[in-house]
Amino acid sequence: MTLALVLTLGAVTGGRGQELSGSVTPASGPLTDGLALPSIPENWSDLPFKLTASQSVSYNSNISLFPVAVAPKGAILGDFTTTSNFGLSTGANVENQRLFLDANFGIIRYLHAVQNDSTIYSLNGGVDWNVTSRCSGALAASLSKSPSQITEQVGTGVNFTTTNAFNETGKCSISNGYSLVFNSGITTLMNSDAQNAVNNSRTSLIAAGIEYAKGESTVTALASISDQNFTDRNAQNALGLATETDFHSFTLEYARQINPNLSVNGSIGLVGVTNGFTLALPKTLLPIYSASATWALSPKLSLNVNAARSVSPPTTVIANAQESYRAGVNLTYQMTPKIGLNAGGSISYETGTFTSATPGIAPFLSGAQNNYNLTTGLSYSVSPFLSAGLTASYSERVSNHQITPQDVVTVSLNYRPY
Repeated sequence: MTLALVLTLGAVTGGRGQELSGSVTPASGPLTDGLALPSIPENWSDLPFKLTASQSVSYNSNISLFPVAVAPKGAILGDFTTTSNFGLSTGANVENQRLFLDANFGIIRYLHAVQNDSTIYSLNGGVDWNVTSRCSGALAASLSKSPSQITEQVGTGVNFTTTNAFNETGKCSISNGYSLVFNSGITTLMNSDAQNAVNNSRTSLIAAGIEYAKGESTVTALASISDQNFTDRNAQNALGLATETDFHSFTLEYARQINPNLSVNGSIGLVGVTNGFTLALPKTLLPIYSASATWALSPKLSLNVNAARSVSPPTTVIANAQESYRAGVNLTYQMTPKIGLNAGGSISYETGTFTSATPGIAPFLSGAQNNYNLTTGLSYSVSPFLSAGLTASYSERVSNHQITPQDVVTVSLNYRPY
């Protein structure tokens, strides 16, 4: 049904966003004389909202992330999935404020492992606000549910992550390129899988700092504190896990557009973690950093490289915090105006930290793991509104002397009238 809708919309819009109803003529007669009726938009892109639709079919060689040779007897390893997505976005200006709403609803179906069929969604709405000519920002609420990737979860099993968030960002210009920046928010994260549920949390964030922008360069100094309550850890205290942790971070960020073809971003900082809420500085502060560069090697070829060390709430280990080292590279090539190619790879090392492990269970809490990922893709623009894609990826997780491989091949068709 979704595929038929995508193809129908693509046929209607054609290659030039054709008229919605070119045969409709203005009404006339006694009932309409002197009455101004609203005009019919000539193009899909002229509507007060934007509609999107996509259909994809994937084959996943290891849907439940079983390590090599340890899958339970009779377990389904590889399976086909179909994902149907429908989206709507709209916005309106109210005086000097911009209201916005982006919504997406989808269905994931498995060919054999039908017990994992699920709905997915994302909803993001709020206002881009302005107060005088000096202060601006955004206030938004969001809801989402999506499947976890191999690099986003603990252990085995199919896991869906549900996130509810309310966030605010703002910036007020002072003078001579200096601005005050401030962020805050509340986020609730829930996992459907029981093992991942140990990392379920409710997080409150507040951050403030100073930004200096001159020409093509921007420097930002930011201090933040994030209070994280693990909502499903009442029984895990004996394992060295805290039910509440605070992340204190201090970062200095730099961004520069060196020339039209080259931009760089980097940051350095310190992060400390305490058990329970406190405004006092942690006794231990770990260094963090990130660096990335985007370079247009030619009008058709571009390269992105990145590397980072971070300390963050746990996602792939069960601990009070997660320390990660990551590096990646991605190459895109626009072969023709309609055909694009991309290829990339990444490697990461992750381990638990700030956790007082109990003898005999340390590997479960803070066992280190390596993740490797290779991805390649082909995109084809059928029309300005309709595109097709083919992607293939190989992922591998190595932890506690066990290797977990996963191959995913996806074919997709996407309709986006803008």
